[in-house]
Amino acid sequence: MQAQEESTLTKIRTVLNNNKVKLWEAPYFDTEKNVPNEASLHELSVTITSDVNLPRPHIFQGLKMLQQNALEKLAARDRFKESGIANLKIRCAKGLKCRSKTCDIALSSPGAELIEQISTMVNSPKEKIKLICSGRVISQDKSLAFQNVKNGATIMVVLVGDHEALAIVAEQRKMMEETKSDAARLSGRDKNRDDYFLQVADQSGKSLDLPAEEKKSLIIAMSLHEKGRAALKKKQYPAAIVLLLEAEQEFSQCRSELLSMVDNFAILSLDIAWCYLALQTVSELPDAEARLARCEEKFKSSYGNNMERVTALKGGTGGEQALMARLHLLQGIVAFHLGRDREAKLLLEKVSIEMQLLVVDEMDLMEIASMGYSIAEARVGLRASLGDRKLAVDHIIKRREEKEQILKKEKEERDRGKLRDRLGRCADGSWINVGYYNTLRNMGFTEKVAAAALRQANNSLNTAVQLLQEEPDLISLAADEREGEVGGEPSDEMVASVVAMGFEADMAKVALTNEGCVERAVEKLMEGGGVVEPVEKMDGRAGKRRRTDEDEEAYNRIKEGITENEEDHLDLDMVEEGQLLQQYIRLLK
Repeated sequence: MQAQEESTLTKIRTVLNNNKVKLWEAPYFDTEKNVPNEASLHELSVTITSDVNLPRPHIFQGLKMLQQNALEKLAARDRFKESGIANLKIRCAKGLKCRSKTCDIALSSPGAELIEQISTMVNSPKEKIKLICSGRVISQDKSLAFQNVKNGATIMVVLVGDHEALAIVAEQRKMMEETKSDAARLSGRDKNRDDYFLQVADQSGKSLDLPAEEKKSLIIAMSLHEKGRAALKKKQYPAAIVLLLEAEQEFSQCRSELLSMVDNFAILSLDIAWCYLALQTVSELPDAEARLARCEEKFKSSYGNNMERVTALKGGTGGEQALMARLHLLQGIVAFHLGRDREAKLLLEKVSIEMQLLVVDEMDLMEIASMGYSIAEARVGLRASLGDRKLAVDHIIKRREEKEQILKKEKEERDRGKLRDRLGRCADGSWINVGYYNTLRNMGFTEKVAAAALRQANNSLNTAVQLLQEEPDLISLAADEREGEVGGEPSDEMVASVVAMGFEADMAKVALTNEGCVERAVEKLMEGGGVVEPVEKMDGRAGKRRRTDEDEEAYNRIKEGITENEEDHLDLDMVEEGQLLQQYIRLLK
């Protein structure tokens, strides 16, 4: 079995490295005759038997394999120095077989040439395979050297086997570019002004306020992650790994301080590791042990060492406990592949106990689902309540109510923000007070004159009422003038007003042309540090409607295939985990 062989070789290699044994040198290799010295290898196998704790014949065969690998690596290195031709190791994922374990190619070659060469070796059309090196998908149009492929690197080959998955791979690039473009578009929308937008939320579902550029980078990464997770849920692993690795690339553009605010990057690392395992290539996961250790550290900081933070926030820990069980399982499997049997055994024993606590009664699950709740809600609820059906329903209801309250509050804030934006700023630059505005409207004044009065009075309610009573014609005129400003060419007075606040005249004209009024022009100039880019003007309501329609299309593309349940990543049935647990327990016996 491949996993058993990898574990054996790793154990032997560790002992040899600790003792600084070089199998490609004397006395283990006769450099004059260019043949192995089997007598010395037999002697070495006897010497390290107690350290490796394996049958002597297995150790001897392992030594011969490691010696051959070392000699081939040295020969490839010399050949690369002389000719510049790199030797790459080929590792096929589940469903593929390769005629050779290596291939030779110049690193100046484009990725397409390597894909062509390997497609012949695995006897599959090039359109059906994806190549991954060091956790990065090989691009067709860039050189291998540019993509950081080095001599001796391992190339992982994944296969798309059925017509549905093939269609996904054919559309992956388009979907990825669309996802990035749509996410970038919607991340720039304001929840207080626009109908369609994307935002970053914490564990409770409350949105986080982030700088525009960081929010954009994070939303693109999270959108790609969600697309990858949707493919992972359908067990479309080749499609999933490509999207997940692209998401990791986008996350790497974000500051570490920003990533520490959310647990998404840790969950992504877990999803990538799980995908590698599903493709039966977990030993090829770059920095697997360190990656999973960072993941565990982040989970502990987010959830608490004993899940106390999750309990305080959600009233239960069932979903997060399932994530931790999957993490510990992966850590145990990685430890096994690294030849650390004792550590692997302890971790798998821990997983066995964790999974017993996560078992959900199928009858209870169906009973709660029959009440109109989703399977995901039922499973998470039962785990959070330790299997108590009534408490599980209470947990679901509580979580729904909390979500509704958050959504209601956000809608109120959004409506208030839209109204505030429509009303604009006072003469002193402050926003018109929405509460005072509503008071004037309740007194019978129209929207137009109520806003104009507060604008002139710099949010003094008493002064605004006095102006409306004593100078109604003046307030009406001010209201009409402001209404006329919107959509027209900026007047000299408007430009002068913006320049008086310290901005350049050229930028003032651009901002006024873009926004249509002094208040919003000043706001945009302040946001951009005195610089704004000209935008294509659209005609009034038709233009706004067109933009809203385009936003809706982008939003629908983003959410296609993605569940609306924000806790979907916690809904693990643990079936595959249980099968893998038993498989690796048998390997350790």
